[in-house]
Amino acid sequence: LDWKWLFIYPEQGIATVNKIVFPAHTPINFKVTSDSVMNSFFIPGLGGQIYAMAGMQTKLHLIANQNAEMDGISANYSGAGFTGMKFKAIATSQEDFDAWVSEVKKAPKQLEKAEYEALSKPSQNNPVELYSSVTPNLFQIIVDKYEGMKPGKPHHEKKEKEVAHMEGMDMSSHSAAGAEE
Repeated sequence: LDWKWLFIYPEQGIATVNKIVFPAHTPINFKVTSDSVMNSFFIPGLGGQIYAMAGMQTKLHLIANQNAEMDGISANYSGAGFTGMKFKAIATSQEDFDAWVSEVKKAPKQLEKAEYEALSKPSQNNPVELYSSVTPNLFQIIVDKYEGMKPGKPHHEKKEKEVAHMEGMDMSSHSAAGAEE
């Protein structure tokens, strides 16, 4: 999203913007995509970065060995709002994480289709937002929006009359790279 980070917690059924909270001493498996230009998800105080690309899912596995509050950034220039594309990453105890999830579930906002459409519009220096629920499978819906762009996938179905017949065409004076005779 231009220029904000959306975090979906599928197991908890919640979502946040520009803030991620997770239990320390627990492996965290990030699935990363983009609903806009290519970007780079990076929490310098925690580990490596991973690219986010539309229509693709990349993975990053991290673990915080202690409770900490860290800055997260975009490590890839992505336009006018790039410098404000930051988030807080908070590693906490399991008990504090569970309490935080309970608080988020009381938030008034729900991340449904209309709310997501509004959120996906470019905006800069976005505040933290909390969503008490999220459309099921929203992450996969975002990835699948770009299904037609994947290699090997037809962009549209061809109709029989669109296919040119080449019978009777003398192509002997033309060569094609990689063609077999």
